[in-house]
Amino acid sequence: MVLKIVVFISGMLLISSCTQGEISTVKKDDPNVEVDGRLLYINQCASCHGPKGNLGNSGSKDLSKSKLNEAQVLKIIKKGKGTMPPFEYLLTTDKEREAVVQFVMSLRKEEN
Repeated sequence: MVLKIVVFISGMLLISSCTQGEISTVKKDDPNVEVDGRLLYINQCASCHGPKGNLGNSGSKDLSKSKLNEAQVLKIIKKGKGTMPPFEYLLTTDKEREAVVQFVMSLRKEEN
């Protein structure tokens, strides 16, 4: 019986970790609140793009090689593209979206 409970709880934790729940660090655009773009990226993006942006899971693009500018990255984050769904309802504030854009831009490899 105990083994069934442990397996059930483990299964529920695994399933919940694979869903895109709302991870919001800011409930409104408060100019005094810092937003951690890395944390938002890890929670919302890393399952497909990977922690370094180059995982390529589910057909995702390699962010470390991207040539898109900030406005283009923001548009894709908000509206989605290809296999990527829109995230404008999960990243609900401009501050959150901008923090993720800045983190995504930081993943680019240095060109020599």
